[in-house]
Amino acid sequence: MDANLTSAWVLGVAGPFLLHRFYFRAAWEKLHNAAITRTNYRGEQVVTAGGVILAGYAGLIQFALLAWGAASGWSYQMLESGLLLFFGSLAVALCGWLDDCSADKAPKGFRGHLGVLWRERRMTSGMWKAFGGGGTALAVSLFLFTGIPGIIVGTGLLALSPNLLNLFDVRPARAIKVFWLLIAAAALCMPMSAAAAACWIWILPVLTASVLLFPYDAQACLMQGDTGANYLGFVAGFALVTSVPFGGQLALLLFFAGLHLLAEFVSFSRVIENTRWLNRLDEWGRSAETK
Repeated sequence: MDANLTSAWVLGVAGPFLLHRFYFRAAWEKLHNAAITRTNYRGEQVVTAGGVILAGYAGLIQFALLAWGAASGWSYQMLESGLLLFFGSLAVALCGWLDDCSADKAPKGFRGHLGVLWRERRMTSGMWKAFGGGGTALAVSLFLFTGIPGIIVGTGLLALSPNLLNLFDVRPARAIKVFWLLIAAAALCMPMSAAAAACWIWILPVLTASVLLFPYDAQACLMQGDTGANYLGFVAGFALVTSVPFGGQLALLLFFAGLHLLAEFVSFSRVIENTRWLNRLDEWGRSAETK
């Protein structure tokens, strides 16, 4: 790996740390003063849309890396991968932000949003978020894949991954842990080549930012909200579609679709609480007050 790429890896780690050191408190207070809050599972008002901070850390570093890469003559394929992740993840984060800021909180689940559309003939913020995320997933897949099967499966994974994290973002830091698990799965399936590994330069700032915000999320000081769940979910989906072979992507798509269907009838929180090893994993990192 040449010196430019080595320095890029260092920036992917150090950059979010510097931004966190100087800007986290101001960003948190901005959200708090703007009353971007939501009632959590314990009935407490907590600052939400923390994904704005996470996406801000990662997005700024990704932008710097894109400028650096363009000036340093990185390959077209690598720069294209960075651009797709940069714009795609920010687009779905924006959809989540609009949902976080919406007062339309009554409909829950896909059935709830469809019910409002059917009964009241109006689009909820959640439905607009779904359409925006789906459109972004399709646009990114059209650049990533050439064959129809690849485009369909890629679009499905990129569209379902953000909402999958949203399903789990109902307890402190649970969404971040699911993000880490998906990223680990993508890394295990990554082809053993320098080109494939280099593409993960774009994911590294997101991973670093998630580590930095994990303690605040775990202590119930900050919720990722739809902004963060959408952002992290899209990044995880992008890692999966660019690292996992087509057969594995198809299996994951069916698995994710099954989880979405199951979520309409089963409480994942109850399943986790009643499964000892899942409950231990879920509670890891939390204080006694947030368990």
